[in-house]
Amino acid sequence: MTKRIDPRYTEHLFRPIYEINTAATWAAGAVATPITSAVGSSISNLSIPLGISAGMACVAGYYGSKALPLLKRQMALTVNRKEFITSSELRKKNLVIPRFTGKLKKDPRNVYMGKGYIWGPEHAQRAYQVLDMDSTLSDVQLPFFLKPLVLMMARETEELGGSPWIHGMGDQKPISILENTLFGHTFISGNVGTGKTTLLRLMSVNALHMGNVLIVLDPKNDEDWKETIKKEMEYMGIGDQFYHIHPSRPHKSARIALLSNYTRITEIANRIAPLMGGQGSGKSFQDFAYGIIVHAARGLRYLNEPIRLTSLQKIIASDRRGLAMRVISRYYDETLGAGWHGRLDATLEKMNPDRLAAMAGYYLNVLSKEHPEKAVDGMIELALHDEGHYTKMVVSLRPVFTALTAEPLDELLSAIDTDDVDDERPVVDLAAIMDKGGCIYISLDSLTDAQSAGFISRLIMAELAAAAGDRYNNSTGTPRRVTIANDEVHASIENNDSILNLAAQGRAAQIQMILATQTVSDLESKTDPATAKRFLGLCNNFISMRTTDPTTQEYVSEQFSKTSISQSQTQVASGSSTDTSILEFNASYGERLMKTREDMFPKELLGQLPVLQYVARLADGRRLKMKLDVLINNDRDGERAPWVH
Repeated sequence: MTKRIDPRYTEHLFRPIYEINTAATWAAGAVATPITSAVGSSISNLSIPLGISAGMACVAGYYGSKALPLLKRQMALTVNRKEFITSSELRKKNLVIPRFTGKLKKDPRNVYMGKGYIWGPEHAQRAYQVLDMDSTLSDVQLPFFLKPLVLMMARETEELGGSPWIHGMGDQKPISILENTLFGHTFISGNVGTGKTTLLRLMSVNALHMGNVLIVLDPKNDEDWKETIKKEMEYMGIGDQFYHIHPSRPHKSARIALLSNYTRITEIANRIAPLMGGQGSGKSFQDFAYGIIVHAARGLRYLNEPIRLTSLQKIIASDRRGLAMRVISRYYDETLGAGWHGRLDATLEKMNPDRLAAMAGYYLNVLSKEHPEKAVDGMIELALHDEGHYTKMVVSLRPVFTALTAEPLDELLSAIDTDDVDDERPVVDLAAIMDKGGCIYISLDSLTDAQSAGFISRLIMAELAAAAGDRYNNSTGTPRRVTIANDEVHASIENNDSILNLAAQGRAAQIQMILATQTVSDLESKTDPATAKRFLGLCNNFISMRTTDPTTQEYVSEQFSKTSISQSQTQVASGSSTDTSILEFNASYGERLMKTREDMFPKELLGQLPVLQYVARLADGRRLKMKLDVLINNDRDGERAPWVH
């Protein structure tokens, strides 16, 4: 039976460190013995005193080694400091050079996640012991020679905030995880300024080191995140595959043709119509919008014209009759031949002075019986719908298109890549990048236009879902892995089933997602509690920085389950009785040791985590307490990887 299983075992980590006093006494004796022997006696041969001194030094070293772990742990109760990792050190940990030079016989595909330890019952027991102490931890008295060091680190400890003792419950070491663990998708929560973006930077570079395609949706346009990725790609010799889409800097931004990747025409409507929102009575408006978008997109496809946000906006706003006339005219040309005008003009004039209505009527009464065409049916429904009712039903759809096609988004999101257009800004295609490699960094600029940023993020996720579905259905062999990093993901999940589909089925298409937001309540506010729980359930890795949201704290604590915590109870009683004698007196004393089931990671600790620290529940079953290293680039200007020629 091990000590920890023994119900009588109690760990005393925070007691006075008697061993240090013992070690100091023996060390003093080791120094004093040869000196006093040489000075105070006539012994010329010091071999005996030196031998005694050596023995005393060994004893001092023994007790010092016993004291050292306690010194480290008690020191960690009160001090904290930032830790850094350079880009070259991270490459060594991720085995980048042997992997890309072909010198790695067996690739473990491990990625570095920081320094920490597996949080277990012993750490929970220690945490509950500290929670029982006073706010200044006066029960723990550091040796006097460590107090100046504590004072030196006090400023940095204060800047990082929180309770540094939480990480001091265990012995940290570098932690790497298998990349396949991340294919269960990762959700990151944490208050503003606690280190979410720092963790996203690290995980983004890790993805590049694994050779993955990287898609980043950054709501804030974080310069450090962007530059870290860009410099790492330049080092790896793929800097020309970095594309930055930034609506606030359109003259420098790359462009993208959204809606270009789809398998069925209904996918176009599935992406746009939900952007309107629509609950209860509003659902009828969304359903109507879905139908007219399908008709407009089918008409454009029938004409072999690209389906763009700008073209759909123009059709729905003012050109539905124009599109209908072009579609029906082409149908007449294909069905009746080029000379149909001379044969039918008089007939059509008699049917209706409105040329479009006449052609539609002739199609419905005559041509559709032998040559039906869905595109024409849709155009008739779209163009000849009652104007008053149509205007009423699209009133919620028009703001969506207005936001997505206003300058400069009209050029950035509805890109035209032809020789006729004089524009040197690159046009990127999500499906092509996912196959060939590279990084698309999308700065959503949500601070200045939160509504458009939300629309864009949802459309990007829908486009990614379409590309994932296509590569799953049609890809031969194992496609390139894709990492999607989305900060403030609550803006992407609102009225968007595509991101849920990606989370549920993305792994089959070699897609892993890293999704971050501040709290679980953010998800619930944009969806509903059931959808938020489903979303969290699809993320097999859960990481939490400091959070003060009760719902998030409760969820994180549940991920660590419960454990048995030892509790001691002391009972003292005394009394006297005058029934038999005035001198009669009785007293009792008792101690009782018991165990209760408590949260393995107390949820109140989540509100006390210092900056750059997190807890994690991983898909491989581990529960970790981690400290995050800040990644800094130490490459020389123009430095490239050894495999780049």
